[in-house]
Amino acid sequence: MNSIIMISVGLFVILFLFLVGLPVKALKKISKYVLRGIVCVMIVFILNYALASNNFHIPINTVTCAFLSIVGVPGIVALSVIGIYLV
Repeated sequence: MNSIIMISVGLFVILFLFLVGLPVKALKKISKYVLRGIVCVMIVFILNYALASNNFHIPINTVTCAFLSIVGVPGIVALSVIGIYLV
C-alpha cells in the first residue's frame, strides 16, 4: 500500500513540475530517477513475494525507495546481501 502511495505522489510531483514549467533537461533527470525507483521497487516487491517461503524480506519504505532510485539494480543486490548475511 505504501508503494502505491509513493508512486502516485511521484507522478503528481512530475505532473506538477511539468505544468509549472520546469526546464526539459531537469525534468528528464528527475524522471530518470523516478522511473528507476519505480522499476527497482517493483523488482523488490516480486523478490519479496517469490522468496517469502525462505524468510527473505527487504522492507519497502521511503529510505529504501530513495536508495534504489539513486543506485538502481546494484542497490537491490546490496540490500539482498545485507539482508542475508547481516540480519
